[in-house]
Amino acid sequence: MNYLPILRRCHKGALVLDSGGAAREQIHGLADLYRQDPEGVGDMLIHIADLKDLADCERHLGGLGRTKLVRDEIVGELLNDVGGAEIHLDHRENHRALMQTRDLAHEALDIAEIASRRAAELEVLTALARQAREERRKAPPLLFVTRLW
Repeated sequence: MNYLPILRRCHKGALVLDSGGAAREQIHGLADLYRQDPEGVGDMLIHIADLKDLADCERHLGGLGRTKLVRDEIVGELLNDVGGAEIHLDHRENHRALMQTRDLAHEALDIAEIASRRAAELEVLTALARQAREERRKAPPLLFVTRLW
């Protein structure tokens, strides 16, 4: 199972980072936890919702109070109970991703070097074209033709 977010296209070509896989697992964990202790989990969710309302009231009063911090701590505890929000990656996959990243970096450096050389060539060609254009714009030298009759 892959819980990493995936990048997909949405309507009209918009890109979306979809982390539904991880959210599904969290909800499955919450459902399992609720089955074991419905009253405790239900009370915790109601308490979180009540704290949200209280935190909103405090925010309207200039952000005074600790309700948001308390709510975040309770949500963090619940997240830990349902499996946590951290995704631990397989070290073999990490190594593979690192190698791919390193290869991409080398390719990017090669492309940058070629682009830099091409930019220098274009700079020289532009200077030569500008010089030729300026020479054509100069007035031709005046020639005096005299007739001998």
